[in-house]
Amino acid sequence: MKRSFGAVVAVAILTLGLTACGSSTGSEGGSGASSSSGASSSSSGSGCGANRLEPGSSTTVHLTSAGRDRSYLVSVPKDYSADTPTPVVMAFHGRGRTSDQMEKLTGFSDKPAIAVYPQGLTGSKGAAWQGASYASDADDVKFTGEVLDKVESDLCVDTDRVYAAGMSNGGGFASLLACRMSDRFAAFASVSGAYYGGTRAGCNTAGAVPIMEFHGTGDPTMKYEGGNGKGGEYISVPEYIDQWVARDQCSHEAEVDEPVDGVEHRVFADGCRNGSEVQQYRIDGGGHSWPGAPEGMGTGRDTPSLPATDLIWEFFQNHRLSEHQ
Repeated sequence: MKRSFGAVVAVAILTLGLTACGSSTGSEGGSGASSSSGASSSSSGSGCGANRLEPGSSTTVHLTSAGRDRSYLVSVPKDYSADTPTPVVMAFHGRGRTSDQMEKLTGFSDKPAIAVYPQGLTGSKGAAWQGASYASDADDVKFTGEVLDKVESDLCVDTDRVYAAGMSNGGGFASLLACRMSDRFAAFASVSGAYYGGTRAGCNTAGAVPIMEFHGTGDPTMKYEGGNGKGGEYISVPEYIDQWVARDQCSHEAEVDEPVDGVEHRVFADGCRNGSEVQQYRIDGGGHSWPGAPEGMGTGRDTPSLPATDLIWEFFQNHRLSEHQ
C-alpha cells in the first residue's frame, strides 16, 4: 500500500488544470431545512437539473439556523454541469478566521468539486466551531446539516462523495462531524487540529470513518503532545490517532513511508471495518499551518513541499459513503 508521492503530485497537477474558481461574489437569501438522517439511496441530490448558482464563481449564501443568520461561501467549478452529480468538500476555518480566508488557505476551489466554506459564529475568542469551550452556544453540527441540505437543493451533488476538512479549531470540528455525521460524509481530514474534549461527543456510535490527519511536532498553538489551550484541555496527536484506529478496528501496525524529508506518513488500513482507514502525516518541527499553503498563513515552520490540499483530495477520491455503511 506504499504510495508514490510523485504520482500524487502528478495527479494534483492534472486536476488543477481542469478547473479554476472565478472571483465574482454575490449573496443569496434562504432558510435551511432540518438535517436529514441516513445516507441517500441515490448518488445525486435534489438539485440536479437546476442551475441556481453560477459555474466558475464564489458566492456567499445566507440561511437561518435556530433563528440566527448564518452564512457560507460556495465555489462552483467552472465546468460544472447541472446534470452531472458533483462531489462536495466542506472546509472549516480555524478560530478567529473567516470562510474567505479558508478558501485562500486551502485552494479547494481549484479542485473539480463544489467547495463549501461555512462561517463560524463569534464566541468568547472570535469566530469558532462547536467542540471548544470558546465557541458560541450554536449547534454547529445541525447548521452543517442545513448547509449540506441547501447545497444539495441548489446544485447537482453526488451525495456519495461529500467530504469535510478543517484547520485547527475547524480540524477539531471536522473530527466532531466524523463522530456525529458519518452517515452523510464519506471521509474527513484535519490539519493542525484542536482535539478538545467536546470534539469527541458521539464517537462511540460513529460509523466506519476514513480520516486523514496532518500535524507538526513543533506546533506552538496545538502542541503535538497535547496540553491545555484556549478552549480547554486537548489530547495528544498520537492518542487521537490511536482512538480512531481503535474505532475503525484497524490493525495497529502501520505502513510507513517518508514522502518528503522530515515527514513520516503512516497508513493504518489492514483490518479496518467497511473499507475505512486512518492516515497521518507527522511533520518533524512543523508549525501551526496548512502544509503547502501560501506563505505567511500559519505560525511556526511551514512545509511548502508537502501539498496537504492535493493529498487530502486524493484521499477523498478513494472513498465513497456507500462503501462504509
